[in-house]
Amino acid sequence: MTELIDIAGSPLAVKTIGSITNGPTVVMLHEGLGSITQWRDLPDRIHSTTGLPVVAYDRSGYGRSPAGARRYTATFMYEEAQLTLPALLDSLKIDQPVLVGHSDGGTIALIAAACGSVTPVAVATIAAHIFVEQAGLDGVNAATSRRNQIVEGMSRHHNDAATTFDRWSHIWRDPDFASFDMSDILTDISCPLLVLQGDRDEYATVEMVYGVTRRVPHAIGRFLPDCGHITHRDQPDLVVAELTRFFNETLN
Repeated sequence: MTELIDIAGSPLAVKTIGSITNGPTVVMLHEGLGSITQWRDLPDRIHSTTGLPVVAYDRSGYGRSPAGARRYTATFMYEEAQLTLPALLDSLKIDQPVLVGHSDGGTIALIAAACGSVTPVAVATIAAHIFVEQAGLDGVNAATSRRNQIVEGMSRHHNDAATTFDRWSHIWRDPDFASFDMSDILTDISCPLLVLQGDRDEYATVEMVYGVTRRVPHAIGRFLPDCGHITHRDQPDLVVAELTRFFNETLN
């Protein structure tokens, strides 16, 4: 069931699958153009294969969450990781979060774990960005050239798809955001960490994986074959298998 919950003064759409208990709860953080519904059936499949409760939420201005800021500042992912995410976990009484983040959501999960704003028992990222690289900008520019087509598709999932797209497009191409680089704080991540990326991700090079595994020796990096940026669309069974194996090995 999806419901609007007040989180730090801002109503957010939240979907919960299963019952939240004192044990681990999977918390899913969507991509820069994503939403609860764009995870497809991945939250349900994770719950089915692991038995863990799963929470997915729409960040402010995404999906069915009411509109947030029309423009992001260069620190938007730190704000999400250090303010909104801890408030969400506190409101839902999730004391053992297992963070699963895709793209921007993966970056937010890494920042949260590294900064200590939350204390996850494990983190799994899919196509996360640890700094701004040309491949990512090329992907954003290519998407921006197809703005109207993409917005039309997004309109099924978002209250205001045009604003959602423009906010994402503008910040990634903003000169003030070009210096974004969270690499140095990765060494502070102590929990189990899985880093997944498609082998033909159109927004990233292999450095988005290797840059993490070099700095976090216990991190597991895997490239998913025949897979682009939206891994749960291109290789859903493989994503479920990788996440399930990781959770079973680290949480039991």
